[in-house]
Amino acid sequence: MKSVFESHENFSATSAIAKRITRSLDFLQSAFAGKGESLRTRTVVQSLITLTCKLVSTDGCGGKEKELQQFFVAFLEALTHQIELGQAATDSDYLTFQRSVNANVKGGAKTRHEILLRKLFQLSPALAQIFDSSIVAESGVSGRITELGDSITQLIQQINHKYQAQHGDDLFKATNKTSPALLKIRKPIRSDSDYAALIDNLYFLFRESVGTRIGEAWPQSFSDVNTLRTDLRHDTDHGEASKVKAKRKKFGKVFERYGGVATPETMDPAHLPLVHSNLLGAIEGDLRVLLTRDFSTTGAPSA
Repeated sequence: MKSVFESHENFSATSAIAKRITRSLDFLQSAFAGKGESLRTRTVVQSLITLTCKLVSTDGCGGKEKELQQFFVAFLEALTHQIELGQAATDSDYLTFQRSVNANVKGGAKTRHEILLRKLFQLSPALAQIFDSSIVAESGVSGRITELGDSITQLIQQINHKYQAQHGDDLFKATNKTSPALLKIRKPIRSDSDYAALIDNLYFLFRESVGTRIGEAWPQSFSDVNTLRTDLRHDTDHGEASKVKAKRKKFGKVFERYGGVATPETMDPAHLPLVHSNLLGAIEGDLRVLLTRDFSTTGAPSA
């Protein structure tokens, strides 16, 4: 401890860093007052303080204490759940976070910070809207998108092998659209046109290629992709006023689940990769669940 104190003897309590740390600790004191039972380990608290330092550096953090506390509790609950699932876990980010805690290796703090940022964008996207593009890049979202794209490709292959053993056919049929789509979904989107192309490719992969072979129990993310593409490529303003209103509300709810706002047009383009990552993460999780399904109950494969 003596060497630590001596190496920081010139640290100024009035410096910008000191003020940011003090402000972060004050923010956390307000956010977790009487609710700190979830803050049990030094490593987790360290990660939370690092995240809060980023949050208080923005102009829009005022009054967001409750939202941060709710996010972190939700994160820890999801972390515990995924750890308990073990090999059946549906989100590899949580397992990577826990491994970095257990191993306590160099670079672990950076890994945990990136994952916390990504989960903030996923679990509390409205809170994430106060961050600028530099923090989006700091979350490692581009690398995560590539990682998820690779995982999705592998899961599709595994599911097809399992389905073939029961039906002699693929569940996800390869077409002249699906092969390019698997490559394209690995590239982070940056614009509205990129978003439209992503939704098209996800539709080719998780709606068009499956047909009716999956039965009636559609994974939530597959249904969401279908809803997003319907709004994108079809005239949802056609028909009775009440039905048009219902369609708009349904689309808004689905997009907000992944983007934190109701429409792509109201989103900062710098945040579009987060929508991309959240969508792929949800699909990967549903594919992992799908891999455990007994396909003998879905009937014979359709043409």
